[in-house]
Amino acid sequence: MTRTNLMLGFAAMAYLLALGNIIYIIGFLADFGVPKGISDGARIDIRAAVAIDTGLILLFGLHHSLTARASFKRWWTRIVPAPVERATYLCMTAIATALVFALWQPVTVTVWQVQSSWFVILIHGLYLATWAMMMAATFHFGHFSFFGLAQAWQNFRRSPPREAKMTARCLYALVRHPISVGWMITPLLQPHLTLGHLIFAFATFAYILMATPFEEADLIADLGDDYRDYRKQVPAFVPRVRMRATSSEPAVRQRYP
Repeated sequence: MTRTNLMLGFAAMAYLLALGNIIYIIGFLADFGVPKGISDGARIDIRAAVAIDTGLILLFGLHHSLTARASFKRWWTRIVPAPVERATYLCMTAIATALVFALWQPVTVTVWQVQSSWFVILIHGLYLATWAMMMAATFHFGHFSFFGLAQAWQNFRRSPPREAKMTARCLYALVRHPISVGWMITPLLQPHLTLGHLIFAFATFAYILMATPFEEADLIADLGDDYRDYRKQVPAFVPRVRMRATSSEPAVRQRYP
């Protein structure tokens, strides 16, 4: 089996692993259909649990952000072949996420609990719709490139790599970081919201606020004035009440949050 075949097989495995990782996260936050949900496990002192859980999310974010930086990638691709750099990143992310799940300490203090079955259905619907929105956002700039499969396929076909780009329309005409917005709100879309969900939500929110300036600095370095203009036209996280379609539709490349 040739090296290109092996890289393509590895990328396909990483793609499936990444999708499985997302499915597990959906079940983890909803406390449904997974071996360990956010409220499962032995209880420990609440102060220790809050400290551990907050640290887990921030440590995950540190790994997630550092390994996504352009400077790290330049060094990393001296070791890992460029066609599977993204696939390797996704594997590392899955391992880091698994550690969060395994070490997560449940904090089951109830913040709210919806009793009406109709509201429960509505909240579950909004939860799944938000995840669908996040997945749909990946197609704006190349779903298979985002998940590392296109790079290995292009290498297998010996075709020149294509830069993943998009235009500032649809979700990206409303906010610059729709996937990050999804990460901010999905922990809160729970009919039975616990303090553990709030810890996950607040720690994720803090990580996104800290990591986004570094992400956008890389985008400015890549795209220059196109991205500077895009930043002026489109808010980062909260859509404006009235939006005008951009006339130039600047090219924008987005990274995994």
